[in-house]
Amino acid sequence: MKQAERNLVLLLSDMKGFTARTSGQTREENARMLALHDALLLPVVRGYRGRKVKGLGDALLAAFDSPTDAVLCAMAMQDRLAAWNSKAPAGERIEIRIALSQGEVRRSRGDLHGEAVQLALEAEARAEAGEVLLTDAVYLSMNKTEAATEVVGEVLLHGSGRIRLRRAVRGADPRAPYGGRALARLGRLPNPARAVRLRMATESALDFARKRIVWAAAALLLIAAAAGEHVSSGIGNDHPARAVRLRMATESALDFARKRIVWAAAALLLIAAAAGEHVSSGIGNDPFARAEALLESREPLAALVELDRLADSPRAQDAEVQIVRGKAEHALGQLGPAFADFAAAVKQDPRALDDGAISALAELLDSEAFPAVWRPALLKLLGEQVGRAAAPAVRRLLASERAAARDDALHVLELSGSATNADRIAVARADLRDPRISCAARRSAVRRLTAAAGSEAEALLARAAEARACGSVEARDALRRRQGAKVAER
Repeated sequence: MKQAERNLVLLLSDMKGFTARTSGQTREENARMLALHDALLLPVVRGYRGRKVKGLGDALLAAFDSPTDAVLCAMAMQDRLAAWNSKAPAGERIEIRIALSQGEVRRSRGDLHGEAVQLALEAEARAEAGEVLLTDAVYLSMNKTEAATEVVGEVLLHGSGRIRLRRAVRGADPRAPYGGRALARLGRLPNPARAVRLRMATESALDFARKRIVWAAAALLLIAAAAGEHVSSGIGNDHPARAVRLRMATESALDFARKRIVWAAAALLLIAAAAGEHVSSGIGNDPFARAEALLESREPLAALVELDRLADSPRAQDAEVQIVRGKAEHALGQLGPAFADFAAAVKQDPRALDDGAISALAELLDSEAFPAVWRPALLKLLGEQVGRAAAPAVRRLLASERAAARDDALHVLELSGSATNADRIAVARADLRDPRISCAARRSAVRRLTAAAGSEAEALLARAAEARACGSVEARDALRRRQGAKVAER
């Protein structure tokens, strides 16, 4: 279905020497190489909020709302491949070239159309393996402090005009040519070798099942032929020998079919075993339903493999799909990609997150592995967009051992309008008891107690005043003001 035009940033990549490599490899080796390509790169695309539009052999087309995210994603993709290639045997090394363009595009039948697509193709044709090329439109709208670029040439437009091309500047480290910062922001990514093994096992089992089902169907056709559907009634009485032959042929064909159907069923069970799936009625061939079941069975990697089957369809951007993907990534420790998927789901529908997704987001507040650069966005997402629905999960962090997590949790509660006097006192109490707390944090705890009402806050202020540590002067001043207020009330 044709949709309205949108301004998007397109990322187009393809593999160096793909045609030559595939001509010298078996079908299975080619499938393994493409599975490795996807296992290495798709988590990076998702981590930077990109959406896979389609894949055609070695080519990958992805779309982004943010030019900066697209550029950082391209750099992270190249760094991930460089790190992989530095350790991989020659036959498993992958080199790609990447081009980025920006403009108005329209989606129709699962594909994108528009001048930006053509510009990406033109730019990619001029890129070398390991490079990231971008059009001037991308450069002008990106955050230029995130990536250094240099002018490399121009693209001649069909009709008239030229578009200038830029290239992201590479460093000297062959294992991280773009510095590794963009890749590090994503945190831990899944083991590509494991993802490839799982995908190949699943594909092999599916192929096995298809072949056996075809054999079973052929056997059933033999039965129909042997039964002589067009033979007139009474043949058994007039020709006993022929009737015996017919019966024996039918029984033989039935036995053949039964065996083949058993093999097909066994193959389907192999698929379930390879994916770790506990098959239940109603799941059928829906990748999303299978992914949900796999996640429930604590098989997050297998769940991601299933969701990748939706990557070429518009359904991949549904909020429910992004939430399940985010949960799977969170379970695998892929905290950056998980946050990106949850945020994309909330952007579509602020009420889309269930309790499990909200709990996963709250846990990011307590994680040192979560990229610090995204922490302000996480606070805003939980506090302003998820709002009061996040309060129960976030409130549990007020007792965290990490001062930063306690402070962030209270900040989220304040943003959502859910913070209570008891919440503020709980954080102040934990901060004053924490021997690792900074001087500034102790003073902040005293200020919270000063603004809080009740005898518990006053008792904590008294202990802080006696401690002769940071904040004790402020605590004594607060107690004097409270005492003065009590006298004035009398």
